[in-house]
Amino acid sequence: MTAQRRVTIIALGGTIAMEQAAPGEHAAPGTPAPVGPAGSPAADSPVPGVEVTRVQVANVGSPSLRFEHVRAALIAADEAVEAGADGVVLTHGTDTLEETAFLLSRLWTREEPLVITGAMRPANAAGADGPANLRDAVLTATAESARGLGVLAVFDSHLHLGDRVTKTSSRSVTAFDSVPSGPIGVVHADDVRLVYRPTDAPLRLLAGTAARDLPEVLPSVPIIGTGLGDDTTMLDLIAASVGAGPTGADDGPGAGSAQPMAGAAQPLAGPARPVAGVVINAAGMGHVPAGHMDPIRSLISAGVPVVVSTRIPEGGTSTYHYAYPGSEVDLMDAGAVMAGALSAHKARLLLQMLLADAAQGPSAPAAPAGSAAPAAPAGLPTLADLRAAFDVFSYE
Repeated sequence: MTAQRRVTIIALGGTIAMEQAAPGEHAAPGTPAPVGPAGSPAADSPVPGVEVTRVQVANVGSPSLRFEHVRAALIAADEAVEAGADGVVLTHGTDTLEETAFLLSRLWTREEPLVITGAMRPANAAGADGPANLRDAVLTATAESARGLGVLAVFDSHLHLGDRVTKTSSRSVTAFDSVPSGPIGVVHADDVRLVYRPTDAPLRLLAGTAARDLPEVLPSVPIIGTGLGDDTTMLDLIAASVGAGPTGADDGPGAGSAQPMAGAAQPLAGPARPVAGVVINAAGMGHVPAGHMDPIRSLISAGVPVVVSTRIPEGGTSTYHYAYPGSEVDLMDAGAVMAGALSAHKARLLLQMLLADAAQGPSAPAAPAGSAAPAAPAGLPTLADLRAAFDVFSYE
């Protein structure tokens, strides 16, 4: 007789846990699914023959989730597997689901699948997709074919690798895709079928750190967007906050730090945390206005890593196509790091993890003789380490 399979469902909230007061009205967090004493199975299971235990970590919209919630979910997932669970399901709001999936794919090292799912329609809406997604996620968490694949996202019967899944629609129930590879598999009836297997394991960070020993807060890394006619106001504010000082860069009338915005005389006065790194969401293959180069150089010289992503959905950043002022070649010569295929939000998370990883490790070695980039201060990753980590996601 086959032993009953066991899955722990960890809830963080999101639309899958929301209800409408009446058809067509606003959705808000509803009553969480009943949770018994720690480690006890729930009365209901979306898959016959699978014993489900439920754990509630949070019940909020996913824009309000923080790393401490992800850490708590990771601790709960670890404890579930230690207690004998065959796999773990994490229910999550879709707005930031791809970010949590990307983070967890850097941290989850077990053979048992960690499967993330959610819903685009509230639980009591017509055509609610949550129940089917949850069923498919539980099936995946117990599937032998999913073992060893790390973190997976399951949505609309499709399986996605945790570090590739991306939300591509704010409305459709088919809201997620994997760029550029497509889904790794599908859930068909009661079977999980893989289309392909990844050739490389995800880059693990904070290696050897127990979930309970992870920091509750990651280093502060803002994302700065760029666009037509953009000036350096935000970069100058950040540079001033880390002691890099004004740059005097000027792209034309009103650009640069010579004409600060009204009310900005005290740049980032009293920040909750010091800025540890910056991600610039740039144009094209990773291009910024020429006038942005001075504040970028100032930040890098002050020991603040700068990562450059692209706002273009496909194609990623380049390392060699263009060499004009503000291009990828100019940025790399200044010591910036290109994000490759990572979106700005995933690049931010990777940089935050690299900064946290370096902070708990040995001091960084000095930069090689003749290097254009300054030596990394103690507790910061070297430029070579940063580029090696992001090169994993490069097309070049």
